[in-house]
Amino acid sequence: MATKSFTTDLRFNRKSATGLIKALKSSDRKVKRSAPTKVKEIKDQESIRMMFSKG
Repeated sequence: MATKSFTTDLRFNRKSATGLIKALKSSDRKVKRSAPTKVKEIKDQESIRMMFSKG
């Protein structure tokens, strides 16, 4: 069922189409960007394996 989300058809009604038009028109607003904080670089292979292992 994972592929179901890729095969669904998008359907618009009057309300959702109006909302889409408003969103596209207001795309001239600036995007607020922020730098990530409290980042730790991990180079140890064992630490990386433990992050992705189950349990």
